[in-house]
Amino acid sequence: MLFDFEGNHPVIDPKTYLADGAKVIGQVKLGEYSSIWYNTVVRGDVNRIEIGCYSNIQDNSVVHVTDFYPAIIGDYVTVGHSCVIHGCTIEDHCLIGMGALVLHGAVVGKGSIVAAGAVVLEKQIIPPYSLVVGVPAKIIRSAPDEWDRIHAQAVKYKTIWTKRYGLMPDAGGEVYHGEKII
Repeated sequence: MLFDFEGNHPVIDPKTYLADGAKVIGQVKLGEYSSIWYNTVVRGDVNRIEIGCYSNIQDNSVVHVTDFYPAIIGDYVTVGHSCVIHGCTIEDHCLIGMGALVLHGAVVGKGSIVAAGAVVLEKQIIPPYSLVVGVPAKIIRSAPDEWDRIHAQAVKYKTIWTKRYGLMPDAGGEVYHGEKII
């Protein structure tokens, strides 16, 4: 599950969940209550990856880097199933929909939603609180009212692995109580 690369070992908070089949390689830092789900690869070989607190990278996703661009994922970010996050920055409280691609040099501003299947192009800047859809991704509206639902979505995943899977029921931190999710 955890692999060194050229002397760099992943730094994993003790309150982090790595599901079976997850691979975390090299210069990777995972924040408290983050989770890497089944068959996801987080490969910090030629640059670093940082994944914030309460963020979750769901099944079959890939987080990778380039020589010039690290992958930085903020706090309370949900990355849906089968996404590719490649050498980009995703700020706090974002939702990246299933099958989306976020390419190198892109920045997804805080509180934004990238719709399922969307492609955020190289060096594309998505302003905070945007809803983007399509190939290539286009901003279709502002989404400032989704913040609480994005937050609840991230906390729900933390609650799933700590309490419902029973892996760390006394972990502390925020707990999902049925709030509306995105």
